[in-house]
Amino acid sequence: MKLCLKLTMALTLAGCATIEQQQFALEALREEVQAFSTELRGVEDALSALGGQVREFEQAVDVRLADLDNQLAKPIEYPTPVCEFPELPLVETTSEDCEAPVELVIDNGSDKLLVGSVEEIRLTPPGVEIKARIDTGANSSSLNATDLVYFERDGEDWVRFNLIVTDEDSYLLEREVRRFVRVYSQSDTSGDRRPVVRMRVELGNIRGNFEFNLSDRRHLEHPVILGRNLLVDLVVVDVSEEYMNPLDEDRG
Repeated sequence: MKLCLKLTMALTLAGCATIEQQQFALEALREEVQAFSTELRGVEDALSALGGQVREFEQAVDVRLADLDNQLAKPIEYPTPVCEFPELPLVETTSEDCEAPVELVIDNGSDKLLVGSVEEIRLTPPGVEIKARIDTGANSSSLNATDLVYFERDGEDWVRFNLIVTDEDSYLLEREVRRFVRVYSQSDTSGDRRPVVRMRVELGNIRGNFEFNLSDRRHLEHPVILGRNLLVDLVVVDVSEEYMNPLDEDRG
């Protein structure tokens, strides 16, 4: 009899312990489900916000595409080429592209012109005076040019660009592309491909048409480099001097 009573009490206590453990487990599960629901609502809110950003981006893209379509529908208006050539001896303007014949005039009676490390030259077009660094180490001459736009005229390749003289002074020009050159430097070992155009140059008593490659030189001190293609057989350089050949203002 006592044994039966002890067994009954043991089973009752075991049942109570099991129910209490189940209640604890159920409560923990409820808390876990509630935390998951909170996290899920956060994810839904984030997705909703992202969806709003996507819709705004799509609307902005639609507006931009519509603007591009309108621009493409308009005819391209090319500005009139600049053909402001001053009257120079032995040089005449020929053809519709404003190219003067390739001639060289040295009217000082000597074989070569003595120049300093920096000289002031006149470029035509547009007939502007500009400072140039004399660089015997450069193979070609270079102009400070930005915003290059290539196009075709009469079956030939042309380029439109801004000739940058100073931060406040620039000129919109169009010139025929003679060819392309690749210029290498220590900072650009792969080479920079540049178009080459012809400009009329006046340096002291030297006047003629010479080729320049176009490059953005706004980060450099001088907007123009005169290289060996212009200097060879024409000048002697005194690197200790500057501005040895003032321009004739009557020719400007």
